[in-house]
Parts: sequence; C-alpha cells; structure tokens
Amino acid sequence: MDAPIRYARTADGVGIALWTLGTGEPLVYMAGSPWCHVELLQLPACVRWYERLAENRMLVRYDVRGTGFSDREVYDHSLAAQILDLEAVIESLGLQRFTLFGAANAGPVAVAYAASNPDRVSSLVLWCTWSKGTEILSPRLDAWRGLLDHDWQLMTDTCAQLCLGWSEGEAGRLAAEHLRESVTPEVLRAALDAVREFDVSAMLPQVEAPTLVFSRPDISWIPAEAARNLASRIPNARLTVLSGESTAPYLG
Repeated sequence: MDAPIRYARTADGVGIALWTLGTGEPLVYMAGSPWCHVELLQLPACVRWYERLAENRMLVRYDVRGTGFSDREVYDHSLAAQILDLEAVIESLGLQRFTLFGAANAGPVAVAYAASNPDRVSSLVLWCTWSKGTEILSPRLDAWRGLLDHDWQLMTDTCAQLCLGWSEGEAGRLAAEHLRESVTPEVLRAALDAVREFDVSAMLPQVEAPTLVFSRPDISWIPAEAARNLASRIPNARLTVLSGESTAPYLG
C-alpha cells in the first residue's frame, strides 16, 4: 500500500503526519488515539481494511499530536487540542465536505467537530465509542492504567489484547509492538488523563449529519449503554450492534 506521508501544521504549532489513499469523496478516519502511527501497518487485516475504505473514495488517515510521525513530545491532548489536529488535516487538504469516522477515544472529538461544523460533515460514523470519559471508568481499567508506572511492555501487551480480543494471539503481539512505537509512556499518561475529562454529551443533539453508531457489546471495557446513549440523543442516528470483542473494526 503506497501512501506517502505529508504534514499539516495546527493553529498551536504542532506538526501532524497524514496520508491519503484513493480518490473520490473524502473519508477522514480518526483512529483511536493515542495509539496512532500512519506507517506501522503490520497487520494484513488492517491493510485490507484501509484498502477497502479507499475504494471509490479518498481515505484520509492521520496521527494525533504526540504520536506516530506527528510531533512527539506534546502533552496537551485535551478535546480542544485534538480538534486542532483534525482541523489542520482538513484545511491542509482543502476538504470542503466529507464523512468523518471516529473510533474509540476519537469518537468524542468527531462528535464535537460534527456538532460545530454541520456544513462540513456529510455523515458521521462512530465506532465503539462514548460521549463522556467517565462512561468507561472501571476498576479493571484503573488496574491496567496502574501498569503504566511499573511495566510498559506488560501494559501495552495487555492493552493490545483488551482492544483486539484475547483470541487474537499473533495479532495482539503485533499490535502491542505497534502501540510501543506509537507513543511514549509520558505522552500516554497525559492522553489518558485527558480522555477522562472528555464530555460531549451536551453536543449530541446538535449533530445534524446522518450518523451510524456501531457497538460491540462483547467488548468488556465499553458499556453497551454508551452506544445506546449516542444513538438515542443524536437526532439522525442509527445503532448497529455487531458481534465480536475487538475495538479494531478490521477484526472480529
């Protein structure tokens, strides 16, 4: 898959790495931050996923601040800061109207942008996400986060299995390597702290774009109620429930 990396500059001066693939109506894909790296396509299923998304459209993929090939030692991962990343990518490509796909932690950012820019977002896809960071707080996630201060490899190995599903052995190993290349422990700590503060619940009724909300109830750390809340409060939304325990859309 040949997709040369280019750069955009945010309003607060951060360099954001991005690539595009295909031609046609733009689809801006917001991967679950902070696990982002536009060049690390180690999983064949991930490559096929991107190639399918790029059929008959232009796929746009980028690394959020502090991750991947974007400027790395950046510690402001607030909702406002991540919107600046998205805006920089959109403006650098001259996109006027596009589909926005927000996965996991990127979902609230996608909601906030869509609510504030109804003239730009033609449709919205929300994948295994939520409106408030507090919706996913749990003792289990707190225990996982505690590994950050003690064992970086175990922490990323565990995260990969949590996100991809415990049955994905080899994929989980490759994904863990991907995570360690994507972000440093210090930036991850700042990003996780920021996610806890995300709250776009008041913006949900302001989203005008037709919205498709995907949920996988078998994912242990994302309550099914989070997806139902999104679908019930966004005016033109539809909920699709899928089987599988992976937050990665290219795995079951």
